[in-house]
Parts: sequence; C-alpha cells; structure tokens
Amino acid sequence: MIVFRFTCRPDQAPESGFDLGDLEIEGDLGRSTSAGRSPDQGMMVFLSLVLLLDGLARLETGHRGTFPFVAVDSSFRVDFRSKDRTVTVSSDGRVLGRPPLTELLHAVLSAAEEFAARELPALPADDAGRQDLETSLAQFRRFLAASRSG
Repeated sequence: MIVFRFTCRPDQAPESGFDLGDLEIEGDLGRSTSAGRSPDQGMMVFLSLVLLLDGLARLETGHRGTFPFVAVDSSFRVDFRSKDRTVTVSSDGRVLGRPPLTELLHAVLSAAEEFAARELPALPADDAGRQDLETSLAQFRRFLAASRSG
C-alpha cells in the first residue's frame, strides 16, 4: 500500500500554478511529508506534480531504474528504485514502502487527479502551471492505458 497526498498552502492570492504546497507519502513502512519542516520544504506543488508524474512514467520502461525526485523550488526529496516491477520508495534515508510498480503508478495518478479536481478550477485557463499539469495528467493516463494493453 502506498498513498500520495498533495495540498496547496492556504492564503496564496491570487491562486497560481506556481503556488506552494506540500506532498505527503505514506507506505507500509513509513511516512514522509514536506510540511512542517525546518527549513521549509514546501514546493511549487503544481510543477512538482508534473515532474513526479513524468519521472515515474520512465520507471515503467524497464525492469530496473531509479528516479530521484526533488520537488521544484524545494529540498524535499523522495527516491524511487525499481527492480523487477517492485519499487522501493525512500525519503530521509528511510524506506516508506515497496509497492508493485503498477500500484505505485495508479496511486500517484489517483492523488494527482484528486488534487487537480480540487485545485485547478481556481486557476485561470491560461495559467502555465495549470496547463502543464493538465497536459501531464493526460499523457500519464494514456501511458497507463498503453502499458495495460501492451
């Protein structure tokens, strides 16, 4: 089991695709979050989500791979190491979980779609961060559909 949660920080007006937010990841073996750290590890959450989706999609292309995710405008880091379709997810030197790759990809997509449904309506249609996330979500959905049929 692995769960991702993306949140925007309150009171950032006007809302923008460059808003700060946080990421929480919870697995069977531990939990890590960018929230409440000193120094602050909040991230440009829309752009970080795009980076995360794109990086995790690349893990699918082989049986081995690594993706060191470092959030945009933050020092928050999560390492993803894939071997034989199982991904070790770690942060701060601690393993959070070892989900199957397919479970990880669906978990991040579910959290990204929930975040987008909640936060994108507040952004102007021509906001660059909004457009990047909408594009990345569409590509990730197509990628997952193709990987199931291939």
